[in-house]
Amino acid sequence: MLSLDEKLMHLEEILRPMRQVLVGYSGGVDSATLAVAAQRVLGEGAICVTADSESYATGELEKAAEITREFGIRHEVVKTRELDNPDYAKNAPNRCYYCKQELFVHMEELASTLNIDYILYGQNADDIGDFRPGAAAARERGVHAPLAEAGLTKDDVRALAKRWGLTVWDRPAMACLSSRFPYGTPVTAEGLRQIDRAEHYLHEVCGFAQVRARHHETLSRIELPAEDLTRLLGDPDVRRSLLEYLREIGYLQATVDLCGFRSGSMNEALLSIADSGADEPLFARVNPLLAAHSLLPAAYEQRDQMLILRLPAATIARLAEVRLRSALVAALADLGLRYIALELDPLDT
Repeated sequence: MLSLDEKLMHLEEILRPMRQVLVGYSGGVDSATLAVAAQRVLGEGAICVTADSESYATGELEKAAEITREFGIRHEVVKTRELDNPDYAKNAPNRCYYCKQELFVHMEELASTLNIDYILYGQNADDIGDFRPGAAAARERGVHAPLAEAGLTKDDVRALAKRWGLTVWDRPAMACLSSRFPYGTPVTAEGLRQIDRAEHYLHEVCGFAQVRARHHETLSRIELPAEDLTRLLGDPDVRRSLLEYLREIGYLQATVDLCGFRSGSMNEALLSIADSGADEPLFARVNPLLAAHSLLPAAYEQRDQMLILRLPAATIARLAEVRLRSALVAALADLGLRYIALELDPLDT
């Protein structure tokens, strides 16, 4: 197994003959590390290119620009219009293919203008084999992935970013806002704005670092890591303020997923599920599980693989206990329910 320094040497060997490159740069740890690596080897021959898109969160472009200024890397911004492409907007599982294709087309135009032969992007070795339609667009257009080629994993990339003093070295992964829509639900500018506002509130007002505000049309399903989920469930004031804000920005139902944060959780709906008595009425399957955990009374409904659950305030507070929450989630998962959306509005209001 190669050491980090050996992989870095390999990366430098890959980059050096290129002389001039455009780096597809979002400001995340992978693309930022690749950009700095290219600048260390190629100097002014490394140029970052960032998409200014409706699908990126407020402030992301500014954060990306901070890093390029700090390291003295030339930074170009191109305006992309993914939503104008019906194949992107319809939100099939290969949506990311069309997003990357849009970016790479703009980068090719810039490369032609600047007489640059190489376009790079930040795929790492751990990404290979994942469900990543954007990688297909890269292969088709001859876009290179030097981090992956050098065998650099996610942990390797973060280690290099920390070594080089990148402020994003420990930043949580940040997928574009379109990933918050379930596949098959059209991506809209209005929905993107709602998601952006919801996640901004969760970050800036509630103080949660890693969040996903999944957009199920009129229902928002918030995902938080276990520790933050425990804090939210145990704090009625924070729950109430979050509920009021989500209603204010247009959601009719505001929920938090008891399964917690999972990067790429929308992909779970693509997986097949075992037949777990789905021919039985919902109450016949769910009531015994809730009763077994002393969680009745309750109101609930099912939408595809999501259970929407409404409980009294005191019961919601009990679910702050990780052991009880985990046991409930595991039991409901056995019924083929992948998303457990707990209403922030208590049953007794």
